[in-house]
Amino acid sequence: MADDNTQIRLITFRVGPETFVLDIMILRQIIAYGGSTPVPKAPDFVEGIIVLRNEVVPLIDLRGRFFPGSTAAEEEYPLVLITESPAGLIGLKVDEVRRIVTIGLHEILPAPKIVKGMHGDFFLGVVRSDDEVFMLVDIDSLLTTEEQNYLQDAVMVGARKKS
Repeated sequence: MADDNTQIRLITFRVGPETFVLDIMILRQIIAYGGSTPVPKAPDFVEGIIVLRNEVVPLIDLRGRFFPGSTAAEEEYPLVLITESPAGLIGLKVDEVRRIVTIGLHEILPAPKIVKGMHGDFFLGVVRSDDEVFMLVDIDSLLTTEEQNYLQDAVMVGARKKS
């Protein structure tokens, strides 16, 4: 078990009107959004796949995942966070990357039950930095097992088409 002095670095990013944080240790890189190839029968929040250094990466639109049915205008220059997850590499489409914050593990507060109920278990907890409060995204719970399997199949099909 980690002691109370353990620090964690988090990247802050905006999706729609809200700012979230993600553990920087799972972040491989940040790229400019350059479009994607649609995947037939994918859930609404799966925008498609992208190819990054000869690797097929599923692209999740976090706006669609966190705010289903959202009709907010797209940002002019969205970004993609390339992250490592249980399902392999996943691209997370976000509106803006803001900054990196460092907090103590003991500063992560549990997410309120109402938030967990509304958004599944997408969040590990709540983080406060300076005067801002952020939801800490749980990359391991962002996709159900069924969704992970679907994306792994889509990546395999995309990789075969690319060859």
